[in-house]
Amino acid sequence: MNILLASWNKLDPRDRRALGICLIFLFSVVLYMGVLAPLGNMYEATVQEQVELKQEIQLNTPKAMVLPDREAKLRQVKNEYESLKRQLDLVDRRDWSSSDIYNEIRDYATITGVVIKEMRPLSQKPNGFLSSQPMDVTFSGSFTAIEKFIYYLETSPQVFVVSEISLTGKSGAMQGGLVVSKYSIPAKADSKMPEHAVSLVLSMPPWIGYAPFEIARHNGWLNSNGTRIECYFSEHEKTNFEKLYAGEIDGTATHALELVQLLTRGVDLRIVAPLAQFKTGDVLMVAGNSNIKTVQDLRGKTVFLQTGGTAHYFLYEVLKQNGMSLSDVTVSDMSREIVAQSLRAGLIEAGVTFEPFVSRLQKMRIARPVAGPAEVDNWSLQFLVLREDALPGNGKAVETLISGFSRAVRWWQENPDEAVQFLSANNPQGVSQNTIKEVMKSVRFLTSEKARAYFCTEPEVDNSMDEYFRKYENFFKQELGYEVIVPKADVLDWRYARKVFNCTAHANATHGAGG
Repeated sequence: MNILLASWNKLDPRDRRALGICLIFLFSVVLYMGVLAPLGNMYEATVQEQVELKQEIQLNTPKAMVLPDREAKLRQVKNEYESLKRQLDLVDRRDWSSSDIYNEIRDYATITGVVIKEMRPLSQKPNGFLSSQPMDVTFSGSFTAIEKFIYYLETSPQVFVVSEISLTGKSGAMQGGLVVSKYSIPAKADSKMPEHAVSLVLSMPPWIGYAPFEIARHNGWLNSNGTRIECYFSEHEKTNFEKLYAGEIDGTATHALELVQLLTRGVDLRIVAPLAQFKTGDVLMVAGNSNIKTVQDLRGKTVFLQTGGTAHYFLYEVLKQNGMSLSDVTVSDMSREIVAQSLRAGLIEAGVTFEPFVSRLQKMRIARPVAGPAEVDNWSLQFLVLREDALPGNGKAVETLISGFSRAVRWWQENPDEAVQFLSANNPQGVSQNTIKEVMKSVRFLTSEKARAYFCTEPEVDNSMDEYFRKYENFFKQELGYEVIVPKADVLDWRYARKVFNCTAHANATHGAGG
């Protein structure tokens, strides 16, 4: 350092100044290259990054705005997918026959004005884990009617696939043909089901009050006493009744009003056990854009509902409470499921349906309720009904069926949360746990004491069951124009229920010994 200082002092002042300038320049170059240039590059890169980020924000902002809608759509698709899986696995636990498909297609044709000329089954086709039953259908009708007909088929909850559509003629009078394929999951063998022959075959509507049969089936409680009972659920109530008429099934569950209808068809039936009291869950819905605001606004309008049943009686009570009668409206026959489909498509203005369709229509803001269960104090009684010719030789099976239902009810009452969870996971319509809890407010399962009050007496003894029969007998006579009298002494067969519930005071059965 001293040597450098001495050398610096020996320099001429002018040389010192020149050398100082060089040193300053060299320091500036080093400072620029080592510090300022990188900082400048970083600044330019930051500015460019900000520009790119702004462009990306502008590009993605519209996408972000629709993201909640897309997420909601994804949830909806997932829910529909899960519902479809449940529907295939549960509604179609039993393969559909050609007659089942025929009835469904015929109903859609009737309500749309399409004339079915011919319908014939084609050979069944396997499709992966599914099976399909195609039907070749030829028809005629206006273009509008055919359009509605195809819409109903494609949106049916029964999983139809429409293909090979052909149309000829003018829009007012067209001829056509198509192939309708009903897809289902083939029935699987139940590991808890014994191998011997089936004793009884029953088909139930998928109403929550009949759910103890599903609980009993799942737990193997329908397979004791050396019996084998096949119990499945079908959404198409008309098909259940027609199978009962034809002897394709041995029994079903129904209520007092439907029983009156069944008896008019000449089927020799026996009520073998009361199951539950229920308050109708029907709701009068109108299209969201309808001018109908109150029940009085229905005057002169057409209301679509399933005629002759609880939906018909529900409308009768609603109108009566509002100073009106059935003559003030036009009633047109349509099942609850198709009412929901029609409201969704904007094809009708007013109709009666029930859950889960009511919640779905409200959620989509397609339809709104005008009157519901809260407006009508309409409690009815559910029965287990069997064909008379299915009883001989099946006494043990009938007793097992009654005791299995009763056992499932007790389990449900002791394990309400577990039961609701099970039913929500195994419901073909994808009903939520909250909806099940809400619907259960309109169901009263009979206690052992209440059940004994029905069947531990002789048929001629008057009890609360007679109230239901008389009410509906009067409805049919006064409102629908024909007289029906329930021959209680002939249709009540309490001998099996008396054994299950040990009615020792009434051991002598009215109809003889069981099979």
